[in-house]
Amino acid sequence: MNNKELISELSKRLRVSQNDISNLLASTVSAFSTAFQQGNDVSLQGFGIFQIRKKNERIIVNPSTNVRQIVPPRLTVIFKMSNTYKEKIKNIIPHGK
Repeated sequence: MNNKELISELSKRLRVSQNDISNLLASTVSAFSTAFQQGNDVSLQGFGIFQIRKKNERIIVNPSTNVRQIVPPRLTVIFKMSNTYKEKIKNIIPHGK
């Protein structure tokens, strides 16, 4: 599901204009971004938690040239699904995957 499809689906379910849903999603993303910039996790009860993790510096080797390169440390966002949500999707068979 892409952003446009999500906006359309939420608009239908909530009977709210697509413009209002678009603004709501933009505000949600902005709130997530602010929380991450402050070093906070974002938890959605019954769905999961978005956490900031630090990836350490590492050395990689380019397979075609065998040149070693250092990849600097960086911050990344990971998602950990809640147990409740895991149970909901446990028996879903992926389509075409």
